[in-house]
Amino acid sequence: MQTFIKRIFLLLAIVVASISNAQDINDLSSVNVDDLSDKQVQAFVDRAESSGLTMQQLELLAQQRGMSSMQISKLRSRIAKLQSAGGGDAGLTGSDSRLRDDYSNQEKVGFFDDLIETDSLKKKGLKIFGSEIFESSFTFEPSPNAATPKNYVLGPGDEVIIDVYGASEITYQQVISPDGNILVSGVGPISLSGLSVEEAKNRTFNRLSTIYSGLKGRNPNTYLQFSIGNIRTIKVNVVGNVKRPGTYSLSSFSSAFNALYAAGGPNEDGSMRNIEVIRNNEKIATLDIYKYFYFGESGGNPQLRDEDIIVVRPYQNRVKFAGSVKQPAIYEFMDGESVDDLLKVSGGFTPEGKKDYLNIFRLGNGRKTVKTVIKNEFDSSSLVGGDSIYVAPIPSYYSGRIKVEGAVHYPGYYELTENLTLSEILKVVEVSRNAFKERGNIIRLNNDLSFSNVTFNVSNVLEGKEDHELLEDDLIRVASIFDVEERKNVTILGEVKNGGKYPFVEGMTVEDLVTISGGLLSSANTSSVEVARRVSKDSKEFRTAFLFDFSIAENLETDTSASTFVLEPFDVVTIKATALFRTQKTVKIEGEVMKPGVYALETEEDKITDLIARAGGLTTYAYPKGASLIRDLSINDDVTTETSIGNTYRRQQLEGLIKRDSLDEIGEEYVDREGVGIELDKALSDPDSKHNIILQDGDVISLPKQLQTVRVRGEVLYPTRVKYDKSTNFKNYISLSGGFSDKAKKSKAYVVYPNGRARRTKSFLWIKLYPNIEPGSDIFVPQQEVKQKLSVQEVLGITSSLATIALIIDRLTN
Repeated sequence: MQTFIKRIFLLLAIVVASISNAQDINDLSSVNVDDLSDKQVQAFVDRAESSGLTMQQLELLAQQRGMSSMQISKLRSRIAKLQSAGGGDAGLTGSDSRLRDDYSNQEKVGFFDDLIETDSLKKKGLKIFGSEIFESSFTFEPSPNAATPKNYVLGPGDEVIIDVYGASEITYQQVISPDGNILVSGVGPISLSGLSVEEAKNRTFNRLSTIYSGLKGRNPNTYLQFSIGNIRTIKVNVVGNVKRPGTYSLSSFSSAFNALYAAGGPNEDGSMRNIEVIRNNEKIATLDIYKYFYFGESGGNPQLRDEDIIVVRPYQNRVKFAGSVKQPAIYEFMDGESVDDLLKVSGGFTPEGKKDYLNIFRLGNGRKTVKTVIKNEFDSSSLVGGDSIYVAPIPSYYSGRIKVEGAVHYPGYYELTENLTLSEILKVVEVSRNAFKERGNIIRLNNDLSFSNVTFNVSNVLEGKEDHELLEDDLIRVASIFDVEERKNVTILGEVKNGGKYPFVEGMTVEDLVTISGGLLSSANTSSVEVARRVSKDSKEFRTAFLFDFSIAENLETDTSASTFVLEPFDVVTIKATALFRTQKTVKIEGEVMKPGVYALETEEDKITDLIARAGGLTTYAYPKGASLIRDLSINDDVTTETSIGNTYRRQQLEGLIKRDSLDEIGEEYVDREGVGIELDKALSDPDSKHNIILQDGDVISLPKQLQTVRVRGEVLYPTRVKYDKSTNFKNYISLSGGFSDKAKKSKAYVVYPNGRARRTKSFLWIKLYPNIEPGSDIFVPQQEVKQKLSVQEVLGITSSLATIALIIDRLTN
């Protein structure tokens, strides 16, 4: 609340500071409105409107800061004078706007509205019926430009527009003064306050006829039109059990409901049906929100006048109405109203509601009771304050229905008519051609909610040889032949485009199946097609399948011997490949060769040196010892390596083989491949040696430039790259990396060479034999295995087991 007050005071400070020379905003006693120009006053109005504050709020704070009532009154008069366009008595042109000011954004004097919220009812699940009207974002303010009612009573602040036309033409636009008069030159003051529009027109006509003789007579040639311009603002007090009590500035067109809406409506203790309108200390009307808003009865909603008082009395009686009703809520009711009246206000039952009765939970005589009211007693059953009324929903289950499912054209639920039989319902749902007609089932719900089965022959029922009378909730199930029989298929494998299983078709041949599978591949051997046939359960031969071998035409002609071989369910057809058929195989060489790229293998025995020769040989900068070979994991190879340690770290090894000083980063195409250790320098020097291995499809050979660094990683204090030095050994490189860490497993340290081979540290007695280091080597020191400490329970278990073993040994030996 303090933050909100500070915000308003800051806005007041900005507005007043913009029109005043006051040095201390806490002391506004020095502000003199007479010293302000019209432009400054208009700036004050504009700033106030843009800040979202009303004049009443600013006036109240200004008074608290020392501004005198006289200065506030002067400021109010200056603003009214500006809004009334100067109050001239003549000479207004037709271009002047005659639209009335919109008062729909007027607020109350109190400025703590936003801090007053009554959310306790929201926590109870049900809202007070009618409260949602006052929570909406819509406005019910009357239109300021609506036609003025004939019974509208003029008062100070109303603007009247008098148009004289004909022989004489002039327009008077005047605001009724606080004394109730307007001043017309040549006529003097005309008292209009307290008169209706029609009465004011007549009085003005009579007074102006004294200076415009053409207004009267048998043949008048001058005419008068009387209308209302801007209407006055009235102050209305809204008090009692409302959310925001206070004084409100409203349009003089406003009704009692408009004032109540501006005040936020009744609070949770306020009445929706007993809202009094007080005028001159007398009650002139009682507003009933239910009748006004939900039934359109406006008798208790009079047009307000200045200083009217709206009093919201506390509610007298309320009931809770919930369940299957259109508008569950807390309803207020008047004495003598019944359940039927409550139903009318709430909109009645929902379609799911049980309309025959409702239950009233009532407090009385110190205990809770339940009263069941049947339908014909709704209008005679009076309500009691505190009642809770619940409308039960109709049961969720259906009555008088059956269900049909399975091999029928129209499955679903159907009405159980009197004496409905199985044959009648099967004719309605139309049994499908794929129905298994030897057996059907009726699943029946018994009275004790258990189930029983009634079996019938579908064919007999359709032919009238068998029938059954249906009962409520029967489930008729007609199976499909595909449900009760094993699904028949045939399989084709081998050199066809789309091998796999296909549905069996009576009379299908091998050529038919080949055609269905997309045809033969170019590698297919049509001279030897094999069919494996399932052994019949009646066969006495002990075998897994009967085999048939024959040829088919390459173009799948129908005049071959195979066309007479008819397939049976579950046959497996195998199309073999031609013995000498081979697809092209390619390898790739990259790095320091004269012509890097992709090459096709000429024979099955092409070796590394053959590929290098076709690639134009090595460049001057090639480093043969660092050459590597990467092979597809899906291809079996016979390459032997000195150790398999490097293969354990395949991804890291590939990075070591490909991501070298002169090569790019590892690509996605190498993710499913592994390195093969080769010794290219030995293969080049002796092409007939075992080092010159045979290439396979998809192999990639990489030849790096001369490597100049050694990488040390793993359990060392400072993993790094060190410049290669021929005189530096394994231990020296470890020292250059800070030495072993505490977690290092020294005996398992190993070196991965640029060609993909790996060697680890060996021990002979107490002597450790460390591997040699070459340029581009990768030294890796693994971590020691963490030994898990045994718990107390595990130690006790081991001790007990050892004791038991010792006892058994002792008995056996003795």
